[in-house]
Amino acid sequence: MAKAVTLKKALVIMAVIAVAGVAYALYVWYKPARDVKDEKAVSITAQQIFDAYSKDEKSANTLYLDKAIQVSGEVKSIKTNQQGKTVVMLKTGDEMFGVQCTLKEAAALKEGDQVTIKGICTGYLMDVVLIDCFVVK
Repeated sequence: MAKAVTLKKALVIMAVIAVAGVAYALYVWYKPARDVKDEKAVSITAQQIFDAYSKDEKSANTLYLDKAIQVSGEVKSIKTNQQGKTVVMLKTGDEMFGVQCTLKEAAALKEGDQVTIKGICTGYLMDVVLIDCFVVK
């Protein structure tokens, strides 16, 4: 009799955990996408953010990671990634690396243009990476 009660309690606890897990998964799945256009952004130049990450990635992460960043600089290159999105690389003092901005929508840009791009900083992988970007000017 005691085993039956213990088994029922265990089944109820497992059912509650399963329902909570499904509810959380649905919440995350249907959560609206973040729109950086309406967020207040940290304004910085491409060189400044690149230098901050190059010198001390940990402290730069506390300042910029997962925040809206408005970065200004010169377009070094424009490419298309595997998802068909436009990726703009901004120049820094480093010949190999820079600030990589993946645009949500294509923009009329060319190499050498001075631009200001707003996006979400996802960290540093030899380049400073910004996603969900749009061109401010």
